[in-house]
Amino acid sequence: MLRQPRQLISAGIAILLGVAFVAATFVFSASLNAGMTKLVAGMVGDAKVVVSPSENTYTPVTQQLTDTVSKVPGITHSKKIVQGSATLRLDGQDNHALISSQPDLSSQTTLFEGTLAKGDGQVTISKTAADAYRLKVGDKVTLANYDDRAFDETVVGIVNAGNDAVAQPLASWVFAPTEQAMTLASTSGYNMVFLYGNGDAGALRDAVQAAAGVSDAQLTVRTGQDEVQAAMKQMTGSTNSIQYVLLGFAAIALFVGIIVIANTFSILVAQRVRQLALLRCVGATRNQVFGMVFGEAAVLGLVGSAAGILAGFGLAAALIPLASKGAQIPLEFAISPAAVIVPLVVGVLITLAASISPARKATRVAPLAAMRPELAVSKAKRLGVVRAIIGIVLVVGGAAMLALGIVRAKPDTGVGGLAIAIAGGLLSFIGVLLVGRGLIPALARLIGAPLAKSSVSGDLAVGNTRRNPGRAAATANALLVGVTLITLLTVGASTSQASLDRYLSATYPQDAVVSAAKGIDEQALTRIKATDGVQDAALVPSTTTEVSSRDHAAQQRPVMGVDNTAAHLTHFPQRYENLDDNTVRTADTSVHNGETVTIKGASGTTVQLTAKVSNDYSPSLVVSTTVLSKLDPGAAETAWVQYKSGVNVNTVTTDLGKAVGGLGQVSIDSGAQMRAQFGQMIDIVLAVAVGLLAVAVAIAVIGVANTLGLSVLERAQEIGLLRALGMTRRQVRSMISWEAVMIAVVAAALGLALGVAYGLIGAKVMLGSITSTPFVAGLPWVRLAAIGVIAVAAGWLASLIPASRANRISPSAALATE
Repeated sequence: MLRQPRQLISAGIAILLGVAFVAATFVFSASLNAGMTKLVAGMVGDAKVVVSPSENTYTPVTQQLTDTVSKVPGITHSKKIVQGSATLRLDGQDNHALISSQPDLSSQTTLFEGTLAKGDGQVTISKTAADAYRLKVGDKVTLANYDDRAFDETVVGIVNAGNDAVAQPLASWVFAPTEQAMTLASTSGYNMVFLYGNGDAGALRDAVQAAAGVSDAQLTVRTGQDEVQAAMKQMTGSTNSIQYVLLGFAAIALFVGIIVIANTFSILVAQRVRQLALLRCVGATRNQVFGMVFGEAAVLGLVGSAAGILAGFGLAAALIPLASKGAQIPLEFAISPAAVIVPLVVGVLITLAASISPARKATRVAPLAAMRPELAVSKAKRLGVVRAIIGIVLVVGGAAMLALGIVRAKPDTGVGGLAIAIAGGLLSFIGVLLVGRGLIPALARLIGAPLAKSSVSGDLAVGNTRRNPGRAAATANALLVGVTLITLLTVGASTSQASLDRYLSATYPQDAVVSAAKGIDEQALTRIKATDGVQDAALVPSTTTEVSSRDHAAQQRPVMGVDNTAAHLTHFPQRYENLDDNTVRTADTSVHNGETVTIKGASGTTVQLTAKVSNDYSPSLVVSTTVLSKLDPGAAETAWVQYKSGVNVNTVTTDLGKAVGGLGQVSIDSGAQMRAQFGQMIDIVLAVAVGLLAVAVAIAVIGVANTLGLSVLERAQEIGLLRALGMTRRQVRSMISWEAVMIAVVAAALGLALGVAYGLIGAKVMLGSITSTPFVAGLPWVRLAAIGVIAVAAGWLASLIPASRANRISPSAALATE
């Protein structure tokens, strides 16, 4: 092994990449835990006891109980915290803001600008909130609590919030004096009371727990250390989920790595047949030969894993600062013992596991093989009957489980259908890998028929994929795994996005709806249309009416009037277009399709309309503008706004708020923002997943090059004979390259087909398990084509080194093996 280290580079890279993935995952998890611990511990500080509401029944800590526990012997002072959330209204938009009582300034929490809020009408905001909402000292803001009470406040200061003040210093906070914070957060007490004192924390906790009224109020009383541990236990659920997802991708990379490592040791054994045979001639036993190959694998696994751990640490150190910028938790580089031990053990074990089959092959080398001057061609591996039966059973069984998963995927049944579908997908894919020795050569012959007729090199390339099915399948499998998984994620994400777009278009059909207490007039509509990024806008009148039918007594219901101009500004025009004056549309199932509905307007006018009920219609009652004008000639109007394509929807929505700011109390409901948020989340998930799978694809490319190298080695006699018969070096290189391209085309075609099927089924099952969103298949043809092209290009790139090696085989090699 030490005399030919270059032969181990490919296997070493596969081990390094897989282990680096695992090591980086554990470092990221440890860093996340360290960051959360620092945040939680920062708020607790040196508090001896922490009193908080019960986790089962939320009842805030009252002022009376706070006074009681503060007087417990041994307690010297206390710090009371009020926290909650409210709606921050800016330029007609509602934004989520966190509320907290005014923090104490410290080395971590500092005043950036202005002063601390001192009374009603004043608030201090965090620097993050100031940057996010472009607020400055002196600005006016409106805060609405859960009781729907609105409060006009003035920003008097900006604070750099540290982790001793809040648990999420990177979030947007609004700080106010205690009583005012309670009002804004719609609470009547404190969320947390920190008690400081002298003596044993456990004894103080028991004394506080025994104080009058504490048990009756069902408050949670913990020592400071216990509070940190409890908070960490609650917060690490999402951290563990992230770790499990990352380890899942690492497992995929390691699975592909096993294929590469096994092929590498197969190459080594094939190249060292004479050496192994000579060892047998001088007395080496089969166990000793097995031990030698196994020992080399152990050394390679150890070295590759050590390098992978270092590479993983370097990768984590580079990525953690980037991840920290977008996280609500500041990440600090941290290494846990598991980050060293687990990747090292995993790397060595998978290397040993992958080397078992080649090591067993080495024990079967006969001593007489030492008499051969060159390598004999190994016996081709074909699809056996037992292997075929097992593979077909797994494919059929997996397909049945996928179908069952689709049937069981309902919101009221949990994730049972999803679990069944995942298991079915794994089983069916394993079945495909098992029957690959028969399937891949057959597909190669079908797809490569035109190539076989084009040239001698092409004919030989297609023939080589059929001559040794086992080798062709081994070459394709690594690439097949990567293509299938990337296609699955791409199709799944695209379908999920298409389905959500359909749902959001139905739920938020307008890019924006602008409403005001006094309605939107023509002058305001002109300003809306003139706003940058707005394509068009139209006025839509609405009013409150009395609605009755044969089966229902009169009740107050909102009714809107929509014409075709407004309908075509939405993403769901069929909901509103072509309304006649005798029809009312609604999705409200309390109204029966086809029944006559009586509507009485504010003017006293009564109309009778035929109801058309469908899930595609609006939950409100929708009539023509002619009918609405009869019901209420002075109905207030809202503006339906259509944005230009490709604009920044957040910027346009903000500018809309400024355009209509003079109308008083204005509300902007932006469906475009909702759609953009969901689309951005899906794009981020897809980008991260594909980036993680890129590691597996890189290992797969190494695998293709490895197996082609074995192919060249096994066919040294054949290639030499072809050269002796007049085949040029260029034709030999072309033959190897076409063989690699053909196998890559087969792997890409099969992987795309499987990935599309798995992606569509996975998206349907996942959406069906968590929501009633209608399923819309979305196939991103451009991305799928790009995946196919990249896979084929990867196969060609992987052939360059083996083709160069084949070029160096001289015609005399054919004679040397006779």
